[in-house]
Amino acid sequence: MGKKQGRKAGNSKNKSTSPPPKERSSSPAMDQSWTENDFDEMREENFSPSNFSDLKEELRTQCQETKNLEKRVEELITRIINAEKAINEWTEMKTMTREIRDKCTNFSNQLDQLEERVSAIEDQMNEMKREEKSKEKRRKRNEQSLQEVWDYVKRPNLRLIGVPESEGENGTKLENTLQDIIQENFLNLVGQANIQIQEIQRTPQRYSSRRAIPRHIIARFTKVEMKEKILRAAREKGRVTHKGKPIRLTADLSAETLQARREWGPIFNILKEKNFKLRISYPAKLSFISEGEIKSFTDKQMLRDFVTTRPALQETLKEALNMERNNRHQPLQKHAKM
Repeated sequence: MGKKQGRKAGNSKNKSTSPPPKERSSSPAMDQSWTENDFDEMREENFSPSNFSDLKEELRTQCQETKNLEKRVEELITRIINAEKAINEWTEMKTMTREIRDKCTNFSNQLDQLEERVSAIEDQMNEMKREEKSKEKRRKRNEQSLQEVWDYVKRPNLRLIGVPESEGENGTKLENTLQDIIQENFLNLVGQANIQIQEIQRTPQRYSSRRAIPRHIIARFTKVEMKEKILRAAREKGRVTHKGKPIRLTADLSAETLQARREWGPIFNILKEKNFKLRISYPAKLSFISEGEIKSFTDKQMLRDFVTTRPALQETLKEALNMERNNRHQPLQKHAKM
């Protein structure tokens, strides 16, 4: 009994002094290098083969765990490296983003400056357009004023068209020719004291044998009323002659006023065919009787606005009011000339 207790105590001592299994090398090479003496020592220490197998299995497990740990460490290192790369790339991207943002800000500032410059240029252009419109209005007003002045100067003038030329013509002969025309066509005007001619001449003044038609005669009366009487008598008579040959009597107008009168031509002719009582009065105003009232129009827009209230008249003048400008210069019929 005492021996057994002594052996147990010895075994306990040996067990306590022997290194734990985990502190031994887990290398497989050392496992193979163990000798029988090692096993004997282990037997003396009451270390059975089953315990050795457990220890060996535990060592293998620890080796595998160590390998797994090493693998995890390597993976962690790889992840750290990748994370560092990602951080570096992110830092580079952040730097690039900041640079791009700065460039965008700079570009936006340049765009703002450009917009300001464009806005300033647009303002200048609008101002120039306003000035141009103002100049155009002034130019038109000046042209209209000049036309009115020129028409006013020409207002006492009477133009005779188609009177044959003769040799040695002078003011006296032309005045006698006009008196002959008045006597031939307007007997009621003969002998009136207010038929006073201030000046009479051919136009253009220079004679050219290459002209196919006679030059016009311009007669300037001392009073406008006399010219108006002659034109009124010519309209009433319809056909004016000189020595039996037809001639024309018209007012002496500026080129602009004459063109404005010519533009009434198609409308005048259509209304004349429809038996309207109408005339073109000074300087270029179309007048006719509609529903018992005299209507006068200084331009075609006024006439367009008026015919919208007269459907039948609008249908009659539809083509004439919308025709091309190239067709607007149709001359008035002979009986329409004034």
